[in-house]
Amino acid sequence: MKSLAYLALIATAGLSVAAHAEDAGQKADKNSPDKLICRSEPVIGSRLAKNKRCMTKAQWDEDRRLSRLQLEQNQNNRYKND
Repeated sequence: MKSLAYLALIATAGLSVAAHAEDAGQKADKNSPDKLICRSEPVIGSRLAKNKRCMTKAQWDEDRRLSRLQLEQNQNNRYKND
């Protein structure tokens, strides 16, 4: 019975070491462009519903760049006379 308890203790210690090693690897890759990031975005017309969007960091950066570019184009074109 004691050997079973020792085996369980060793297995638990091994899993915790593996989990800490995985966390350390993730912290090093924090700025990696391939890191998957999920965000909740509100649904227009609803106070409670939200959509979850998951993209890589590079895709979020590109989405932000394109949104900003579209906004600038709309603002510049608003006052032009045809």
